[in-house]
This record gives sequence, structure tokens and C-alpha cells, in this order.
Amino acid sequence: MRARLKQALKRAFTPSARGRHRGEGIASSLELVAPAVLFALLGLWIDSALGTAPLFLLLLFAFGAAGTFASAYYRYRARSDALDAGKPWARRREAR
Repeated sequence: MRARLKQALKRAFTPSARGRHRGEGIASSLELVAPAVLFALLGLWIDSALGTAPLFLLLLFAFGAAGTFASAYYRYRARSDALDAGKPWARRREAR
């Protein structure tokens, strides 16, 4: 009985191949959504304080979305370059 309990606890708290990347996916999705939403809310607050149309809402949302996508692109390029280092198809890129 005790051995079965130990095995069950070990399986429950050892990250499996499937569950290991689940937290990374949630973190990436929050990194994509949160800045744009927060900048949009800041723009909405500025618009209500100044009495302007949705000018700052749209400007700050676009700024947050562009920054988010630029960050994701550069993070993707860095990860891709690190994984491709030393591979035959990456040698042409490294020679530049």
C-alpha cells in the first residue's frame, strides 16, 4: 500500500512530457494579451479624463499590440537561432 502511494505521488508531481510545456503556453498567451489590454484600459482612462474621443484608446492599444508582436518575434528568432546553431541549414545565415 505504501509503495503504491509513493508511486502515485511521484507520478503526480513529476512533470510529464505533455504537461511540462503547459505553463509556457499559458504564460505566452498572457504575454500576448495583457499588454494590449492594459494599454487600452490606460487609453480609455486618459480619454475619459481629457474628454477626447477614443483617440488614446486606439493609439495605446496599437502601441501595446505592436510592442507585444515585436517582442514575440524577437523571442522567436532568438529561440530559433539557438536551436538551429550548428545545423547545416543555418550555416549560410551564420556566415553573413
